[in-house]
Amino acid sequence: MTKPIFLRAGSLGAALFCSTAAYADVTAQQVWDNWKTQIEVYGDGGVTVGNESMSGDTLTVETLTLSMSDDDVTVNSEMGPLTFTEQGDGTVRVGMPESYPMSLEIEGSPVELTISNEGLDIVASGTPDALSYALVADSYSITVDSVGGEIEEEVLLNAATITMEVISGDYIVRSGDLQNMDYSLTMAGVDINVDLREKGGSGVIQFNGDMADLMLAAKLAMPMDMDMDAPETMFADGFAFEGGYSIGAAQYDFNIDADGESASGNVSTDSTALSVSADYDGMLYQSESTGIALDMSIPEELPFPIQASMSTFGFTMDVPLSQANAPRGFELGFELRDLAVGDGLWNLFDPGEILPRDPATVALNLTGNVTPFFDFMDPEQAQAAAMADLPGEIHDVTLNDLTMRVAGAEVMGEGAFTFDNTDFQTIPGMPRPEGQADFRINGVNGLIDKLIQMGLIPEDQAMMPRMMLGMFATPVGDDQLTSTIEINDQGHILANGQRIQ
Repeated sequence: MTKPIFLRAGSLGAALFCSTAAYADVTAQQVWDNWKTQIEVYGDGGVTVGNESMSGDTLTVETLTLSMSDDDVTVNSEMGPLTFTEQGDGTVRVGMPESYPMSLEIEGSPVELTISNEGLDIVASGTPDALSYALVADSYSITVDSVGGEIEEEVLLNAATITMEVISGDYIVRSGDLQNMDYSLTMAGVDINVDLREKGGSGVIQFNGDMADLMLAAKLAMPMDMDMDAPETMFADGFAFEGGYSIGAAQYDFNIDADGESASGNVSTDSTALSVSADYDGMLYQSESTGIALDMSIPEELPFPIQASMSTFGFTMDVPLSQANAPRGFELGFELRDLAVGDGLWNLFDPGEILPRDPATVALNLTGNVTPFFDFMDPEQAQAAAMADLPGEIHDVTLNDLTMRVAGAEVMGEGAFTFDNTDFQTIPGMPRPEGQADFRINGVNGLIDKLIQMGLIPEDQAMMPRMMLGMFATPVGDDQLTSTIEINDQGHILANGQRIQ
């Protein structure tokens, strides 16, 4: 099984990079012991500690060597010295080198990095069982110094750097049956700069990203004896994660010319946010970007620029994952709002400008309650659930929002249904639903007329969708329809009060 190298590197990085007010005195040795407790999660050989010595109020660790690998990636790094200096007020200042190297090997190709900082200041306080670190830094950078193997034979590396500016954060470690780590970081900005050139040719890959007002936060609970070689069992062992990030205004510019093909342009966003949580009981993933704009050119493929924008793009998934004796809530959602594309793209399929070019929206949001019969984070139970006829019960579903708006046509709806899990006979194979959904349909006949005018739908084939609209919807105005779909307590399906099944 592949080791979760990202998890190891991430938590060590937090310990090294991040680190609030003192509650009691803490000594240099206690702070260093806390670091060593965190290091133990990497297993034997993952981290090697050099000579330790105490002189006056300062404990010095000569070297700290990191060595980790999985099937595709190997990471090696050595830093030092590290110092832990007692401040005389119950706090300890942690000193780290201003820069240190890191070596990667990615599928056989070596990559050399330098990790550097300016104005880094870390102060530890609290107690050995609840140790808190406060961090500030003027900047923190990761620079790719060189690449080897097949990459080096083809590419000249001019620049590859990520720089984080004006950083502050907190990092808290609490020990017990689980090791709990909470951290938060804010950054005034992040700059990404990549410049690669083709050796002996004109090829180029350039990328620059500028992000403002970043905030990252997470809460992590890790079993003290977690088996890093068996990540599929970590949730059953008590692992839990909750966190996310937010970004203010951001812009990304790129220019690519390689293998006879080229592309250039930029993407910008007003804001981006992500929230993720996962534990034995459930999982949440929620993302949203606003104010998205794209402007790019692919001259070998299209003779016009690709331009697009949208006000919102988001996704939500909140689902229970553990066995329950009572219903538990879930949510699924998707939204793509106010998508507008440039005339160049529209003219590909509508050169006569027959269709309205209003921004398009597609949005869906469902909530409800289910009762899982299995613990899906347990590998054995997950396998049993996959073989079961019913892995759980669905009790109710609410359609909070259905919006489809494109080319002058619009469909909107909402509704709610409950499910009788004692009745699988009325509708064979599924619990009997009961409830109704209401829909408003505007401009659909006009859209069909325009598609016929464009030759995309033969006129005789347009009869079928018109007949379906007549069966399921009621006219309430000029090209305006409504429809109520109901399933009653007998399992009958009705459209606008008329039984259709």
